[in-house]
Amino acid sequence: MIPAFDLSKWYADCITENGDALIIYHAQLRWHTPAIHYSNLLIHESGKPVSSRFSLRKQSAPVYTEEEVTWKSPVWKAEGSWKDTGAQVCEILFESTEGRLEWNCVAPRSIADVRIGKDRFFRGHGYAEHLRLTIPPWRLPIRQLRWGRFINACDALTWIDWQGSSNKQVVYYNGLPETARMIGDREIVFGDDGARLSLDAGTILREGALGATVLAVLPNVDRLFPAGILGIRECKWLSHALLRRPGHVDSAGMAIHEVVEWP
Repeated sequence: MIPAFDLSKWYADCITENGDALIIYHAQLRWHTPAIHYSNLLIHESGKPVSSRFSLRKQSAPVYTEEEVTWKSPVWKAEGSWKDTGAQVCEILFESTEGRLEWNCVAPRSIADVRIGKDRFFRGHGYAEHLRLTIPPWRLPIRQLRWGRFINACDALTWIDWQGSSNKQVVYYNGLPETARMIGDREIVFGDDGARLSLDAGTILREGALGATVLAVLPNVDRLFPAGILGIRECKWLSHALLRRPGHVDSAGMAIHEVVEWP
């Protein structure tokens, strides 16, 4: 039996050595109406405004194997791969009689290669995850969400901080679960040794209410989703980050992270 609400959402990114960043979203929603297909390509290049492209055309979802994640978009004449994906991480972040939220981090750290058109190339450290949500998001017990990922040649850190009537914190470091000590916009503290990731103010990749940003492209969006969803505010950053662990050499890299707040 197909759930009444079924959202499949892919996220994949790449940060190059010089700090350029690319983010891909691919989603399919089945709920009351014919399936809604949604894709978003967000690009940050040094010295240029952030660009964002949207498409509601049906496109193939990324394909995941144990070795790599691959993606192709005929709409944007683009294709990409995320190889050497590392240890896959899976969790059920929430479950009730109405449905659940499955988080599948298929590539915590990978080598990403993405081509846009004939002559735009992005190569660097990348990350990819897949979410499946079978409960409407406005029924999740959440008021604020922090999410992020930090990657370099040696380290991969992913964190989730879910605050609401049911709180949840998730931290994975190099494929292993860690105890979250503190998760904020500028600092993550985790593990028994008090490891600390510091994030600079960074570059804002996207900011604003979802109804005016990522969902604005949907026709009749105010009829499709409750006002509470359209009013959710997101701020997403690209930041330089430094990981300090007692007894270890400092580890520098780049992070993409966000805070999402419900009205």
